[in-house]
Amino acid sequence: MEDVFHEEELRKLFAAFLRKTCTEGDVRKLIAYAANDRFSAVWQEMLAEVEEEGTAEELYSRHRQPVDKVFGRLSFLTDELPKEETGLRIRSGRRLWWAAAAVVLLAASGTWYLYTSKPQQQLVATYDRAPGTDKAVLTLADGTVVPLDSAGRQELVQGATAVQQAGGVLQYRAADRSAGAGFNTLSTPRGGQFKVVLPDGTAVWLNAATSLRYPTAFTGSERVVTLKGEAYFEVAKNPQQPFRVQVDDRAVVEVLGTNFNIHAYSDESPISTTLLDGKVVMMGSNAPDRRVVLNPFQQAVADKDRLELNSTVNIEQVMAWKNGMFNFDGLDLPAVLRQLARWYDVEVVFEGKIPTRKFGGEIQRDLTLQQVLRILEKMDVQCRIENGNRLIVM
Repeated sequence: MEDVFHEEELRKLFAAFLRKTCTEGDVRKLIAYAANDRFSAVWQEMLAEVEEEGTAEELYSRHRQPVDKVFGRLSFLTDELPKEETGLRIRSGRRLWWAAAAVVLLAASGTWYLYTSKPQQQLVATYDRAPGTDKAVLTLADGTVVPLDSAGRQELVQGATAVQQAGGVLQYRAADRSAGAGFNTLSTPRGGQFKVVLPDGTAVWLNAATSLRYPTAFTGSERVVTLKGEAYFEVAKNPQQPFRVQVDDRAVVEVLGTNFNIHAYSDESPISTTLLDGKVVMMGSNAPDRRVVLNPFQQAVADKDRLELNSTVNIEQVMAWKNGMFNFDGLDLPAVLRQLARWYDVEVVFEGKIPTRKFGGEIQRDLTLQQVLRILEKMDVQCRIENGNRLIVM
């Protein structure tokens, strides 16, 4: 059979990639070349010639699809961070990873290919987990439980309030504010997320393992909801009826109309409120005299008797989950794995000592767990999956 691989064609395809003129078909052809060991020396030679500052980010911008679909904005850290902090992060300049970006689609078919001086190791895993999806459970005032998922289309009526589901969005419409209102609870499981538009027009995005309790109509002098977990709020403005978020029994957030994120999982401490627009006040549930006023891009952090204001916030990290990303900048391994556990609905079990180093970088939340574990493996985090839902960290 005639050999269809030729060094000349590989060089032309790679040159087209660098010129930003290659097609998706060209990228797929480069993938085929990357899988052929005959051309390792040629790849090394071509990669060494990529020397322009900024080339990585420029190529990423132009070739975001389909490359971004699999690994997002990733590259290996160089000597810009201490060795113990080596992780994944965007950097400008020469990057061995980015020059080999044409091959990242191999991950989609179960192979992670990267040119480094480090020996390649095979991840030991016998099972994969799909990423989370739009799914939740709605508990009505009378105790009725309604499962919701991304394919759902239905309408419910509760007194003067109509509730419509269209895919991953639940929309409330209250015809009469003076009518009696019951309370509903929207709960996302591990591996789920959902959006709800409350009767006043406030939009709330719920992250995995989160619950929001709210009335079917806001009839009093204030609008009060109760949150457990993590959610992003875009509150409808109504100065005559302030909006309050009761964060289980640990804090209260007051607002007139603004956009903010609350992170308050029961297995994590402290809790935080991060403001993107407007102004909010955060106070302790049992100590209302302890309060912090937030301006945009500030964060209030509450932990037991402590309530502090943080003015240096990584907004991209706070909002990553809502934008379909994981952002691991500055996080330790347990914090990284807590996010993965909630999104992929797995139990994390550590074998041996837990590494103390910090991580960095972003990856997309639509990867399978296997694909994420291959990335972690490149940072010397060895994992295996047992019984379908146990992630063993070695």
